[in-house]
Amino acid sequence: MSMQQVARYQRSALFQSSDLDETRQIVSGLYCDHRLDQTRGGGSLAYRQAYCRLGDLGFSRMEYGADVRVEPGRLGDFYLIQVPLSGVDHMTADGVRICSDPGHASIHAPGSGLGMHWSEDCRKFVVRIERAALERHAAALSGHDMSRTLAFRPVLDLQDAGVRSWVSTAQHVLDQIDGNPRLADEALVRVQFEQLLMTTLLSWLPGNFAQLSQSERRTVLPRHVKAAEEYMRAHPEQALTVESLAQEVGVSGRTLFEGFRKFLGVSPMRYLRDLRMDCARRDLLDPAKPRSVTAIATHWGFYQLGRFACEYRRRFDEQPHETMARAR
Repeated sequence: MSMQQVARYQRSALFQSSDLDETRQIVSGLYCDHRLDQTRGGGSLAYRQAYCRLGDLGFSRMEYGADVRVEPGRLGDFYLIQVPLSGVDHMTADGVRICSDPGHASIHAPGSGLGMHWSEDCRKFVVRIERAALERHAAALSGHDMSRTLAFRPVLDLQDAGVRSWVSTAQHVLDQIDGNPRLADEALVRVQFEQLLMTTLLSWLPGNFAQLSQSERRTVLPRHVKAAEEYMRAHPEQALTVESLAQEVGVSGRTLFEGFRKFLGVSPMRYLRDLRMDCARRDLLDPAKPRSVTAIATHWGFYQLGRFACEYRRRFDEQPHETMARAR
């Protein structure tokens, strides 16, 4: 099964099989071609995988229900983060033996050599991130071409606060989409999720991004900040990203961050969030707009309504529904 065939499925799908060949075909379509063997007799295969696609990210909760060997050889053009929830995976990554269990996750770079041995009770939370997307995002944040230069420590200690926080954030994103699948159809929300997970992965997981990004320093010119500010004000409804803003104004993502913090005291995305909050208030005051706080909030990318209400009250000293009632 190719990725094109998998793409025909709905955004979220549940795969189940007790047939080894069928299981291998499904998993190959979601990740890359590989060899799959059941290593012990007795228990029968009980493969189960809940899969969700969100733009350039893919999330899975999966298990084989049997003791199996998985031999991809070389990974495809994506980064793979695997977090065992139970059981153990004795893997070999680029010739190094790794024991991955509920205390130790793993991250594998595109093209990595990988072999896995899942125990019968092994269950995993898995995140796939397309190489081009992560390297493009890293380049926007750092001002460097990050093609084929990003590197991460393959074993992730789940006692590390940054690693644990990233895993919790990724699981929270999946929980939110599971609870309300329509969120993935909202471009503003989808982009926020993607940006959040890629930024925090680069910042919180042990790797070389910080060292690479610190090697370049540029002077921020006020005209770049002004140009980005004017563009956001003209297009607040667009699914803007650090990459698109940096390209629009002709500077690196890192330059944008430094400029906004120096001259405006906030990050570009915080500025955009505040701008969209103003847009939401404008719509709440407009009798011609939908008479629903939920519809207006989600239109502007605020999917957590409780948080939206709290931020709105802090900013405008009233609740969203009070603004709407006053506009009548």
